[in-house]
Amino acid sequence: MPTKATASAPWQDLEKQAYHAYREWHLWLVLRERELAERGAAGRADKRAPGAAPAAEKPERKTTVPGGTTE
Repeated sequence: MPTKATASAPWQDLEKQAYHAYREWHLWLVLRERELAERGAAGRADKRAPGAAPAAEKPERKTTVPGGTTE
């Protein structure tokens, strides 16, 4: 519900928004971390089947050039 319409300078509105953002920052951070954790867990579950072993690391690839071997 809107409050009384009082004349306020633009900087006062900005200051009020900044104050509320500062006060609510830790709540937003907790909610965002929870959302990312859920999204990450769901993404990892979709990429590989349950019980599937992780893929082995790929061996280093070496390329031969006319002057020798480069890595």
